[in-house]
Amino acid sequence: MQKTTIDPVTLKGGLAKMAGNLWWCWNKNATRLFSSLDPVLWEKTRGNPLALLSRLDNTALERVGEDAELVDLFHRSLGELDEYLKGENTWYSRAFPERKDLTVAYFSAEFGLHETLPIYSGGLGVLAGDHCKSASDLGIPFVAVGLLYRNGYFTQQIDGHGHQCDTYETYDFSTMPVKMLTRADGAELVISVDLAGREVFARVWKAQVGRIPLFLMDTDIESNSPEDRTLTARLYGGDHEMRVSQEILLGMGGVKALDMMGIRPTVWHMNEGHSVFLGLERISHIMQRQNLTFAEALEAVKGNSVFTTHTPVPAGNDAFSLFLMDKFFKNALRKSGIAGHEFMRLGRRVMNEGSDLFSLTILALHFSSQSNGVSQLHGHVSRAMWNDLWYGVPLCNVPITHVTNGIHTLTWLHPAIQSLYDRYLPERWKQDIAEPATWKHIDGIPGKELWEARREMKSELVGQVRKRLKNHRTRLGEAKEQIEAVDRLLNPEALTIGFARRFATYKRATLLFRDIERLKKILCDPNRPVQILFAGKAHPADKPGQSFIQRVYEVSRMPEFEGKIIFIEGYDMALARYLVSGVDVWLNTPRRPMEASGTSGQKAAANGIPNFSVLDGWWHEGYDGKNKNGWSIGKAQDYHSEDEQDHEDSIDIYEKLENEIIPLYYKRDKDGIPTGWLEVVKNNIVSCTPQYSTDRMVQDYVRKLYVPALDRGLRLTEAGYDKARGLAEWKTRIKKNWDYIDIVDIQVRQLEKDGAQFLELLLTADLGPVSPLDIKVEAGVGRLHCEEVCTSLFASMNRIDEVWEGFFTFSALFRLEEVGNAGISAILTPHHADLGNKYELGLVRTAYVETPARASA
Repeated sequence: MQKTTIDPVTLKGGLAKMAGNLWWCWNKNATRLFSSLDPVLWEKTRGNPLALLSRLDNTALERVGEDAELVDLFHRSLGELDEYLKGENTWYSRAFPERKDLTVAYFSAEFGLHETLPIYSGGLGVLAGDHCKSASDLGIPFVAVGLLYRNGYFTQQIDGHGHQCDTYETYDFSTMPVKMLTRADGAELVISVDLAGREVFARVWKAQVGRIPLFLMDTDIESNSPEDRTLTARLYGGDHEMRVSQEILLGMGGVKALDMMGIRPTVWHMNEGHSVFLGLERISHIMQRQNLTFAEALEAVKGNSVFTTHTPVPAGNDAFSLFLMDKFFKNALRKSGIAGHEFMRLGRRVMNEGSDLFSLTILALHFSSQSNGVSQLHGHVSRAMWNDLWYGVPLCNVPITHVTNGIHTLTWLHPAIQSLYDRYLPERWKQDIAEPATWKHIDGIPGKELWEARREMKSELVGQVRKRLKNHRTRLGEAKEQIEAVDRLLNPEALTIGFARRFATYKRATLLFRDIERLKKILCDPNRPVQILFAGKAHPADKPGQSFIQRVYEVSRMPEFEGKIIFIEGYDMALARYLVSGVDVWLNTPRRPMEASGTSGQKAAANGIPNFSVLDGWWHEGYDGKNKNGWSIGKAQDYHSEDEQDHEDSIDIYEKLENEIIPLYYKRDKDGIPTGWLEVVKNNIVSCTPQYSTDRMVQDYVRKLYVPALDRGLRLTEAGYDKARGLAEWKTRIKKNWDYIDIVDIQVRQLEKDGAQFLELLLTADLGPVSPLDIKVEAGVGRLHCEEVCTSLFASMNRIDEVWEGFFTFSALFRLEEVGNAGISAILTPHHADLGNKYELGLVRTAYVETPARASA
């Protein structure tokens, strides 16, 4: 039986252990424990356990230690952490018990784990943080690498005219969940990188995220010049030179830090192109240590590298002048023995107008044999964006796959909804979030209980928004009456719509305002009131995005929209948690197809908030097409102009609000419960929560990308990198001789076999000096340029004859009914057992022949 009291020393030690591991932020008991120690101080420290503990004196600890309920909560929370850290019976240990050779190194410029570690700007960082949390939960052998920013990303303030003002805090690392690493002799663990001919040093820190470490580098040390000490001051700050410097530190410095700590990753994952220079550092290491050429080392690096691209927006893909790249890499390339042109060609982006650029996305694609977008639609968009890198390869076969993003569910669930899940879902639901069967039990939750939970979450949101609005108006020096009026703003019973995200112009935050008079009628109906909450930041350099914020703010202060439209300043993870749990509908209006994935709507869905969104990003997959789990905006199609798209989408928003969403929300049974609305809520939870969790996402990464990259990497490096050497030599030979290959004849003939009718495709090719063992010939129904055709009925063609020297004939059979009048295509590609994929070289020969049925049609 546990003690009902606990001494201050033991209590503080256990609390410090929990506070030092970010696991606490997704554990309900641990969070409740910290917030209960001193609720007022918890509020003042903005929910920071380390800052809280630093200000709790012995008297306070003695009081806590004598509170039997808190002592019990302490023991339970500490026990849960100890059990968690054992890492027994995890998903990975069950799914891949034999793959103990996997160690994933995950690099990202930002990590959104919790607001107490503010090294994130938005969705990319939050996704990276959620990725790490699920990697920990699932037991993936995993380390993460990033930068520790002294000022982080800016804090947003809105002035009286709606202008965004950017302020920066200076963070005290001693109150953040990071620990500076030291060597065996007690000295700081420091790495250095070459930046345009000068040596810059960085300390290495560690944040513990459950079972996995996150290593962060910081240049604010005395051995650096004053200018270099500011390299890790701000996230996404400064000019291009600052940006390249940060990216070299992240990529090349990160490799050096792991090497210095004796960590030997077997898979390297680049989350966006910011960390791409890790590939160059790895190539340099391998060349020096294994005596390989640049081309040979490149094959070894590609073999176990994974790259995730997150944006179809050109501005989101970093590209720099060739002169800037020469300035920063000339010394490093010379020292490594790498010819400048060999490196430059891997990132060069030919521009139709102006000077060519060096694209980090292109470099990352060349440094990886495994690449992916972050939703099904984004995978298609990415293949189209970068199709020219694989010129001639059918669009659907461009080697960029997709893994749809998700969320770390336990991080984003409100305690009220999580308590419902605890009562009505299977006991192990937290370990089985990605299992659809887990969520079928949602139907068993009584409507009244679900509605009361939703009302509790909304009430909490209303209180938080009023508090923030009061602080905002006080800071602006508004009259006492204006500040007191905040208490009358927001109706907890009104249908509340949430729009919170980065204010990039393509996200169209002002789309709702195309018809102000119609919007006014929708929001100001006294019998069916509606209110809209806006929040979000625009990048300091994004003036058009900032003008969108200003427009929203101006409309919100119009007398007719007072309390109906509200803009909340200072968007961060803390505010996001209130919004994605407290509103009734989550609105998303990106210009299709420019939303790569989007995850805020997934967070809302897990809390029982239906999405009302353009069919872009993840909602293109998540929407059921029947308005049973949410609502769509517009059509899944291309438009002739942006104005046409905006017009049709805005009309669709107004009509669905007026005719579907608002009436359904206000239709109540005799007990005041909106039963029809709650059916949509339940369908939304069941259909979206398991599929759009980072548990499912990380499992997909392991199966589709990490384990294949591990296998290929091990194969290429065995026996002194023999296979990497051989593959590089083979590629050189194939590229040199590919132009000799020509398809000289293709025909189709009808024949009968075993009583069935078949079409036989016969293709004759002149291979020149290329061996038939070095090619693969395939055939499929339909034209190769059609996206749908590329996944249907592809079959290998068998070599049946050498017509004369260098000329070979290949054959494939198709059942007549399978082909109909579609025609048959053939594709010829290089073939080698160690290629990452058959289209890796971008070398193809294609041909098409009509079938007899089509020809006579």
